[in-house]
Amino acid sequence: MEFNLENIVRKNIWNLKPYSSARSEFDLYGSDKNELTLLDANENPKGDLNRYPDPLQSAIKEELAKQKDISPDQIFVGNGSDEAIDLLYRIFCEPGKDTVITCPPTYGMYEVSAAINDVSVLKVPLNKDFSLDLDEILKSSAFAKAKLLWICSPNNPTGNVLLKADFKHDWQAQNYTRGGMMDMPFAPEFEAEMLENQRQLDKLFGSFNGIIVVDEAYQDFTENMSFIKRLEDYPNLVVLQTMSKAHGMAGARVGFAFSSPEIIELFNRTKPPYNVNELSQKAVLEALQDEEKTKSEIQEIINNRDFLVEHLNSFDFIKEVYPSEANFVLAKVDNATQVYNYLRDKGIIIRNRSSQIEDTLRFTVGTMMECKAVITALREIKEI
Repeated sequence: MEFNLENIVRKNIWNLKPYSSARSEFDLYGSDKNELTLLDANENPKGDLNRYPDPLQSAIKEELAKQKDISPDQIFVGNGSDEAIDLLYRIFCEPGKDTVITCPPTYGMYEVSAAINDVSVLKVPLNKDFSLDLDEILKSSAFAKAKLLWICSPNNPTGNVLLKADFKHDWQAQNYTRGGMMDMPFAPEFEAEMLENQRQLDKLFGSFNGIIVVDEAYQDFTENMSFIKRLEDYPNLVVLQTMSKAHGMAGARVGFAFSSPEIIELFNRTKPPYNVNELSQKAVLEALQDEEKTKSEIQEIINNRDFLVEHLNSFDFIKEVYPSEANFVLAKVDNATQVYNYLRDKGIIIRNRSSQIEDTLRFTVGTMMECKAVITALREIKEI
């Protein structure tokens, strides 16, 4: 099936003439504004933040393009990933008419944004082991006409990877870290699994008429290859990432969408003109350029996650700690709400996910001191 972007975009968005500033028209961003007489935007001529920020966040995109090995015009920079989520509804979904598919339990904003935009949601639940039920998705009643398919991978709140971009990369990474060679031959059973994964990906992307959104908010905490590497293979793919997790910049509210230049142009056409403020743009650029600091902090979180998992497994009232490739762990707990309330009263705030998955608590991985505080508090529980 040949993907046709125009067929799935809202007609008013396809025909929309975006707001354009004089500085964008003359490509002045990136130049030294101190050498220019800027009298186009009705700004106050004085002040440290008196000028509007770059509406297309050019410096951030240039840096990301180098790191991700893609073109800057394949990158959208937004006010958190939530802006990208909302824009996907605005661009592709007709209110009161269209449908999207989610795979619960998953990130709640997909459904909230659908409700805000008056878009119906078809839910195809994960399997009991929290894996993606691809067969059920493919045969679901809405699959042929749905505009968006949301896949959070690693998934929130379960922590597991739902969809793998390339098993070959995973094999190489796994063997290399164990002292092997990057070009080690595949085991026969793995080669069969790799080919089946690719067949499933081609079937999913090739038969879906809408946009498949892979939300990689927690991508930095897994060794699996990012779906950004598959953008050239699948024209209906959008990948979301964020500065909120691995980079520790949740307060800056900056997220990214990666896709084809044609889809990213629709994002830029639809967004507010100055959607990311100057302070956040500067902070994000500095953080992206300090790659060693980010790698070090990611490894620290992974180490703390291992510590937390090990100690959570030592409690009798914690029945299962689910495998996680994110910066949190989900645990099945006897009387989860009672434990949640106990920790809350101790000043330790975690997340009760029992409304999504019965008797479960989600523990964000904090500093080693914070992880130890959780374990100490749990040891003091006398009766569950």
